[in-house]
Amino acid sequence: MLALLLAVCIPASSFAGQALIALHRKNGNLDAVASRSAKNVAYFGVFQLGNPPKQFTGCFDTGSSDTWVPSTSCVNPSCMTHNRYSTSESSTFNATTYPFEITYGTGAVAGSVGFETMTLGSEKNTLKIPHQGFGMVYDSSMDFLTASCDGLFGLGFPQLSNMRTLPVFFNMMTQGLLDAPTFSIYLNPDPAAEPAGEVQFGGMNNARFLGSVNWTPVVEKSYWTVTLDGAKVAGRAVDLAATTAIMDSGTTAILVSSADAAAIHRGISGVEFDQTGGYYSIRGGCSSLSRLPDIAFVVGGQTYTLPPVQWTQSIQGSSGGTTGNCISAIIPGGDSHSVILGDNFMRAWYTVYTYDISSKTAYVGIAEAAAMTK
Repeated sequence: MLALLLAVCIPASSFAGQALIALHRKNGNLDAVASRSAKNVAYFGVFQLGNPPKQFTGCFDTGSSDTWVPSTSCVNPSCMTHNRYSTSESSTFNATTYPFEITYGTGAVAGSVGFETMTLGSEKNTLKIPHQGFGMVYDSSMDFLTASCDGLFGLGFPQLSNMRTLPVFFNMMTQGLLDAPTFSIYLNPDPAAEPAGEVQFGGMNNARFLGSVNWTPVVEKSYWTVTLDGAKVAGRAVDLAATTAIMDSGTTAILVSSADAAAIHRGISGVEFDQTGGYYSIRGGCSSLSRLPDIAFVVGGQTYTLPPVQWTQSIQGSSGGTTGNCISAIIPGGDSHSVILGDNFMRAWYTVYTYDISSKTAYVGIAEAAAMTK
């Protein structure tokens, strides 16, 4: 199976380039309540729209497919605190009559769809994507007032789009702009470090992972959904109700059903459920992590282990500093059929996403994330 899978991922000779985008974080702490609603996007990078190009920051999200930024027509406070796009300042803008509305786990936006030239990457490795569909937001909820990014950069499948346009990655492939039909995401294992990670379009960065990449087929092409065979706690198998896992860079933690959360945490000494907060707290705080076991998820028959420092998260105090308290980043309240493997998983494991246009098959590759070196 692996040999056949790697053959599918061979780059086509017509592809032409790569782009690397550095990612940053606003902070390194988990808002447990926001994470329970599945969307507390923190990782963001830079892209440009228009001619002349105007710079925006976007939260790069494999769990959604639409790209949008605030418009100058939006005068909501949540738009005014961010860079806004003006249709009159670009010679490459094309309008449509398509409206859109999107409701996320936290927050909602509405606007209209346009087409524009998008620019990604650095001066040495720049990709220009002509006629890229994107959203111009006219109305944005207050949830985005203090968001770390101007807008969202969707990396999911076209089937998930609310805008009836090709997501950026699929548009790049259709236009033959990439060395390989692939993008990859590296999140720095150290959540307090800068840069916080990177997104690479058109290939993989071998310096960002250790060993080989394990490939598993995507079983549902809307989210990047793969098979889940259960979990392990200290090497002990744990049966889960969920049978699939979703790779989602736009989810801060690891979201599971309440039943699966109980199954994973059951029997772990030093972990207790907080009825008020709706999460599992670590008895003794962050200083007691060394006494906790590893937790693993079995994806596509391969075991991916998280040490305690990766499956837990420190709690931010009201003044912005850490409190010394830690909780489990495996948060209850998710769907019973799927586990969402968010940023806590992706800081431990480098992920690669590839799609073959001719066969319409997709795969996720996973490899151990390496420590970032300058």
